[in-house]
Amino acid sequence: MRQVLSCAEMRAADRYTIEERGVPSQTLMERAGAAIAEEAEALLREDGGASVLAVCGGGNNGGDGWCAARLLAARGYRTAVLPVGETRSADCAAQRAKYAGEVLAAFPAEKPDLIIDALFGTGFRGTPEGEFAAAIGAVNQSGAKVVAADIPSGLNGDNGSFALCVRADVTVAVGELKTGLVTGRAADVCGRVVRRSIGIELPAPPRAALCEGSDFSPYFAKRACDSHKGSYGRAAILGGSLAYSGAPLLSAAAALRGGCGYTELCVPAELFPHCIGKLPETILTAAPTEGGPLACDEKFLAALCARSDAIAVGMGAGKSRPLHAVVRFLLENFAGTLILDADALNALAAYGVSVLKKPRACSLVLTPHPGEFARLCGESVARVRAEGAALAQAFAAAYGCCVLLKDNVTLLADGERVRYIASGTPALAKGGSGDVLAGLLVSLAARKVPAAEAACCASYLLGRAGALAAEALGNEYSVCARDVIAQIPRAIAEIAEK
Repeated sequence: MRQVLSCAEMRAADRYTIEERGVPSQTLMERAGAAIAEEAEALLREDGGASVLAVCGGGNNGGDGWCAARLLAARGYRTAVLPVGETRSADCAAQRAKYAGEVLAAFPAEKPDLIIDALFGTGFRGTPEGEFAAAIGAVNQSGAKVVAADIPSGLNGDNGSFALCVRADVTVAVGELKTGLVTGRAADVCGRVVRRSIGIELPAPPRAALCEGSDFSPYFAKRACDSHKGSYGRAAILGGSLAYSGAPLLSAAAALRGGCGYTELCVPAELFPHCIGKLPETILTAAPTEGGPLACDEKFLAALCARSDAIAVGMGAGKSRPLHAVVRFLLENFAGTLILDADALNALAAYGVSVLKKPRACSLVLTPHPGEFARLCGESVARVRAEGAALAQAFAAAYGCCVLLKDNVTLLADGERVRYIASGTPALAKGGSGDVLAGLLVSLAARKVPAAEAACCASYLLGRAGALAAEALGNEYSVCARDVIAQIPRAIAEIAEK
């Protein structure tokens, strides 16, 4: 995992390094400028470029840009700086004084080979205006390669949102990754993100991290030769309705690819005949119903709890009071890992989340998308998108669960820390993707992978399988959930221990 800091945490680390560890701020700025200059030079060498324009604001981010321009000039590149804004921080002014090259009053008519974007740092909020907006527009329209100093100017450093933003080819994250570089719409504007250490020390461990494929390799270790299906756990999938008959089938198909030993597919009795033979590797069970929806039949549910290591409930089940009662029973009686997805979440939102407060023996994972989570916590979707990590953390702490908040960058909150999974792809923007995720998650949990790790791993694999499906089909538009399931083995093979 890679550390991810909020802007406040990064500022605290800067202060700690300067005030407590005694590293001068100008030393840090020289290191930052050198890191940016090195990445810029690498890009120039790739393209055979020779001219550089640094567009610098008045803050310390601008100081990094002045420094990088000076270092590149010393290496023989034609450099110029376009200062924007009338005021400068002390450190920025010190770097301006060291620069002896060309300083422009307006954006040049002749396109430079590369632009260093050093207008705004991670502290920027809102919408760029006036000469700053004009500068961003000119950078984006120039056609030049762009290296962003720490963060593309205009991007919110905490949530990855923007109204107007520089579009970079490379972003040099100075010190540590910031939350805004891995969340929201950051992937649309950051280009390749390179993290460069400049010796900033953290006063405390960060509470967020970015997951990488290698984090999950231990969950796909080489199997023992004498293992059998009983070695890998029993997963149960409880959901479906005549209106959404495919949802539980997709979950079960994904679960089969996730490596559990047994996959039991429990569907309403009315749906049972339509599922016969669809997935011959599953155990197919007819679940009691109540006028169509799944019924809270305690005898049936108790037996399901007794024979299952992990249960996923809600996919395609339809929001209903009986489903809410099913969720309540499982919360009170199941001792494995319980995954609440789709209509199980909608039932909680409609008929009460208070059931989550009761003592329970199971590990609990909720898998909402922003709309479902907004309903669960009584917030707007806009606020969930802007403050998802904080809201998910608060919810997870209040109810003693894991919240896997699904989005283009998914996050896992367990009440103590946040993990981001950035393997997602627009190819997954189609019905059924969430059902595949639930199936992967329940399969991993059935194999005794801890709930939070199972959720992160399932999300990572879903994203990679989606990307591989788009690659196989040649485009992102035609990918269906079945295509994603077909690529799960390749996604696992990428991270499996050899």
